[in-house]
Amino acid sequence: MVQTIKEARTIKGNIKIKGAIKNGIDTSRLINLIVCFDSPENFKIKGFAFPPNLFYIHEVSFSEAVGILINNFKLEEKQAISKVKKWRDEAGTGEIKREKEDESYENLVKNTNDIIVKERGEKYKIGNLDIIIIAGFLRENINIVHARDKGFEETCKRLNINIIPTPKEEIKKEDSKRA
Repeated sequence: MVQTIKEARTIKGNIKIKGAIKNGIDTSRLINLIVCFDSPENFKIKGFAFPPNLFYIHEVSFSEAVGILINNFKLEEKQAISKVKKWRDEAGTGEIKREKEDESYENLVKNTNDIIVKERGEKYKIGNLDIIIIAGFLRENINIVHARDKGFEETCKRLNINIIPTPKEEIKKEDSKRA
């Protein structure tokens, strides 16, 4: 297991926290959180605190989430953007941006997923945006990923990233709200 060191700057100086947990939120889980909890405060009540930069969202997930909220949940564009921004800002999530060095990570993710698809079938194939997101998680040393998609989950597992699947009752709640 890779041990990460998280740095924090304070007025009096710097501290390092060994083994900091970094959670990645996949687009599917972000949508689920927005639809099921409406605000990070309701999710906090369920036992998930939000210290700054405990949870990370890839920049690709922001636009993906907006599109899904518009197309699958029939929200207006401004409303969809507002909901995603609210979650990002109130939950204090860190944002992962795509960088040039991600190309090698993206190749690793694609090759890993290709092997999974050969073993398990096409239902485990992930898209190019998922490849970008997982590559960003790898580069940022994300320890745990919250996801819903089986292909995404299996690819992360093969790359030694722990998975927390979306709870079934929250999937049912989300599915009941789809337009």
